[in-house]
Amino acid sequence: MNNKKVLAIDIGGSQMTVGCVDSGGRVSGKTQIGLSGGVTQESLTGAVKQGAERLDLRGISAVGVNIPGLADVKNGIWVHAPYSGVSDYPVVREFEKIFKLPVYIENDVNACALAEKLFGLCKYINDYIWITVSNGIGGSVVLNGGLYGGSAGNAGEIGHFIVEENQGFKCGCGNTGCLEAQGAGPGIAKHYGVLSGRQIAADMRSKEVGELARAGDIHAIAAFEKSGYYIGKGLSYAVNFVNPEAVILGGGVMMDDELIMPAVKLNFDRFVFKKANQDIKIFKTALGYDAALLGAATLALIKLK
Repeated sequence: MNNKKVLAIDIGGSQMTVGCVDSGGRVSGKTQIGLSGGVTQESLTGAVKQGAERLDLRGISAVGVNIPGLADVKNGIWVHAPYSGVSDYPVVREFEKIFKLPVYIENDVNACALAEKLFGLCKYINDYIWITVSNGIGGSVVLNGGLYGGSAGNAGEIGHFIVEENQGFKCGCGNTGCLEAQGAGPGIAKHYGVLSGRQIAADMRSKEVGELARAGDIHAIAAFEKSGYYIGKGLSYAVNFVNPEAVILGGGVMMDDELIMPAVKLNFDRFVFKKANQDIKIFKTALGYDAALLGAATLALIKLK
């Protein structure tokens, strides 16, 4: 790739992170831009223009963009995300107008999975599942060294496995008891409220529950264990079906892996078909907090080979 340099854009639920990344995986100029009024077409366009003004774009060859939700990669469209006000947004067309550079998009979890292959733990692993646990839960499947997209490019939606039929939380997709609702960051906060009997703020974050857990709050510790139960259960379904060599877990919640990973592994072992998956490995991503940016960058870097 001859040390190419690209612009990486990661679209989150309340902010956009942008940065420059070279072909060695080195990130520079990383900056975060708030999405005023939530995730809308107008806020995205405004944030991208701010990013273009803040960063030195000299030497940039292309732009990679993570799409949090359903992406039509072929036509460059952000199709849908349950939590946002965005639907059928022509990301590639609009962003190419701003940057005057080629723009490549992909579902954010798929992008992270590709980055793990290029920069992380899966350089020599060809069959694996990549899971993001953050404000939501998304999954990606890599088979024979390449992304498996399914008929419409939407394979890997592990976040919408139903893992709780009786007293599940409502999910943004419209169902109840989805893994995303039960295991992601907002679910951890809700578990804490139920277990502690306390009225929690609507915007309470899993990070706050993590701080309580580290301080010895037994209900906060149990909330992470509850989330880990559901994640382990959901992973077992995916692994039983795909039979990968490894599962890689990333996202903000997994940065608190010491609080949640033991429960994930314990319950994965409870539910998985062991005889068929004896050598399965479960890792936290090697890409850390920059996994999403590296994922977005990878989309562009692989096009520049």
